[in-house]
Amino acid sequence: MNPAPQALAELRDIHLPDPISFWPLAPGWWLALAGAALLVLAVQFLRHRRRLSARRVALSELQQLDQHYSESGDGPALARGLSALLRRVTLLSSERSQVATLHGDARAQFLGAAAGGFSPVLLTGIETAVYKSASEPVPAEEALAWLDAVGGFIRRAS
Repeated sequence: MNPAPQALAELRDIHLPDPISFWPLAPGWWLALAGAALLVLAVQFLRHRRRLSARRVALSELQQLDQHYSESGDGPALARGLSALLRRVTLLSSERSQVATLHGDARAQFLGAAAGGFSPVLLTGIETAVYKSASEPVPAEEALAWLDAVGGFIRRAS
């Protein structure tokens, strides 16, 4: 039962299948890519929403300070509230190590550069009024200018 040598010579060599190609991707890979894209979009959405919520909170606090000032006319209390609010918004919108220790002229220069023109004169007025007593009045025009400038800074910085 030995096959004839002629029959063995006619046999072809073993052919290996083509290697598995990278493309087209299997359905599981498409699902993994879609999941990764959705995850990236969700993270971006949550970051954006967090920034907007911080802006909303800051603007509502500004509105409360404005309302309290309208009712009481206490300029130094308004200045203290605005100074603290400015510092918190700056810490949220900028690198903490750069802005945490700023005060005086350095803080005014940073705010002027960061917010596209926050007046150093206004910041000096706020910082000066922080240390006034409640019996020393702050001109209403100056207080309204502070509120407008801080509101603009919050809208631009957040």
